[in-house]
Amino acid sequence: MFLRIRAFITTFSLIFVFATFIPVYVSGQVTLEPTDVSVELGNRYYDALEYLEKNTWIYDTLVKANISPELAYSIVFPSLTRYSALKDIMETSGMKTLYVQSGRKYSKYAVGRFQMKPAFAEMIERNVIKYKLWDYKFKMQNNPKARLERARRLDSPEWQVQYLILFTKVMDKRFAHLKWKTPSDKIRFYSTAYNVGFNKNERAIRYMMSRRSLLRSSRDPKSKLRHGDVAVWFYENDSHRFKSPIPILPKEQVEEKK
Repeated sequence: MFLRIRAFITTFSLIFVFATFIPVYVSGQVTLEPTDVSVELGNRYYDALEYLEKNTWIYDTLVKANISPELAYSIVFPSLTRYSALKDIMETSGMKTLYVQSGRKYSKYAVGRFQMKPAFAEMIERNVIKYKLWDYKFKMQNNPKARLERARRLDSPEWQVQYLILFTKVMDKRFAHLKWKTPSDKIRFYSTAYNVGFNKNERAIRYMMSRRSLLRSSRDPKSKLRHGDVAVWFYENDSHRFKSPIPILPKEQVEEKK
């Protein structure tokens, strides 16, 4: 009798575990219970949102450059949630000096609201020259003067917005062959590339899209949030505050329905 009761309890427990934690299959696809990103990130989420709402000049600058604010804000929103003013002051000043004086091996520190790195900025500059996207004369020499100018640009909020604009244009050029089913698909891809390196090929970026624990701003140290998860959540829930006539998906980028 005791063995029967124990077997029943074990069976019931297994059913409960499977029903609670195993993904549900719908039409051959795995669907996961959505995470409320704003709850998981807490004040960091709302601080980032407030920054975008207060700084309307960013919206105006993006529209003037013919870049969708909904797209651009979604790309950098995960980085905005990671930003800490105190940490930015304490950590970047010393790293900036090392970068300027000693070179590229110290170019991985993140700066400003959009958490841009000198290595990222230099890569943007090289691609802008390659694709002839802007006539600004970037100094590409690997010397202290060129590195100092780049570091100073990254210290400027206006220049960070300009780098964001250029990043979006470079991505449009590099991946012009891609078609998107929805704006969310494009946002997840672009935001992941922004985080892990847009110089990677499509396959590498898509692989990184599926990796976990890429975001470090969650209140939960065991968070499984990815950079793209935060970007898409922001787009689908709060980007309506920043609508513009500029489409995220121009007609030529929309995947044809079969």
